[in-house]
Amino acid sequence: MKPILPRVAIPILLFALAVALVRLLTPATIVVEWETASEVDTAGFLLYRATSADGPFVLLDESPIVSQGDGLTGAAYRYEDRQVAWGARYFYQLEEIERGGGRNRYPQVVEARAGAGWPAALAAGAFVAALWWAGSWVLNRRPRSSDY
Repeated sequence: MKPILPRVAIPILLFALAVALVRLLTPATIVVEWETASEVDTAGFLLYRATSADGPFVLLDESPIVSQGDGLTGAAYRYEDRQVAWGARYFYQLEEIERGGGRNRYPQVVEARAGAGWPAALAAGAFVAALWWAGSWVLNRRPRSSDY
């Protein structure tokens, strides 16, 4: 009879390593990107974040993201939110600041997850452990007379 400890400990170790690897490869960062078609009288943008689609939304940075486009062409923007918890879901909303001081909060809310999240990490761990068990079973299987 083979020892039971390696048959249990190795898959648990592989499971834990796979979960840790997924966490390392998917950092807790959310990249929010948007584009404008034109920016007539636009001074910049403010970005808000919430943990629920219904809010409350909190301003991420007091300093506006300065307008890069012009009145005819617009521009592409990118904001990296690093103040997030790995695996958590967040909701974002954008506000335009006009040169005259007016503000226009867009009603669209965008949802994102920081990193792959626990379901993906646990699935990766289960997959690796299952592969080990399957490989172990195939390699340690003794041929029977009925196999010939």
